[in-house]
Amino acid sequence: MGEVVIKNAASGDTAKVTANQALKVSAVTERLRDHSCDSGIAQKFNINTGDITLTDDAATSVLYMKNNSTLGDLIITALIYNLGNTNGSGDVKIDVVRNPTTGDIITNGNNVLVGAGTEANQNFGSQNVLVADIYKGATAESLLDDGDVSVSTRLAANTGRIFIDLGNMSLPKGASLGINYTPPSGNTSQIVQFAAACFHRTEELDT
Repeated sequence: MGEVVIKNAASGDTAKVTANQALKVSAVTERLRDHSCDSGIAQKFNINTGDITLTDDAATSVLYMKNNSTLGDLIITALIYNLGNTNGSGDVKIDVVRNPTTGDIITNGNNVLVGAGTEANQNFGSQNVLVADIYKGATAESLLDDGDVSVSTRLAANTGRIFIDLGNMSLPKGASLGINYTPPSGNTSQIVQFAAACFHRTEELDT
């Protein structure tokens, strides 16, 4: 077998092999979630319900997401819960529901503050948008209760910012995610926001 040379056609530079038969390379390593924001791909998004004022302590649907895109799976890397002041006391409970299909939040279809347009794209030079149903809930809306609970969080600290690192949670086309929130006991006024960091895992991203 003849000698194989790896050569840069533009500059003429060739790759170097060490005495231990190792190819010397200089590489840049980047997480897919970050690479998805690069120009030419621009498929990294931030979703945020905006302020939702809850006026009771009943469990309420607050966020619904359904991937309608043919680009690839929608990968959720983190969920963020921003819980404002409350006159209630005790724990809050937050359930992430896998593939819900019914509930007032879906029927009413109120778009989130960030997620329905180019404002959600983390590449500010891109016009790419999420092809998805992304809705926010309100007090007295029925729960998303026809799917399985995937992640459940109970917190004694009922105010503040909570960051849930999911690693990767995948929504193929047609799959959905919902969040149900139970305020602290006795609550009559709490402003909350629910957010998600996500990107489309496109064929271009994997090449």
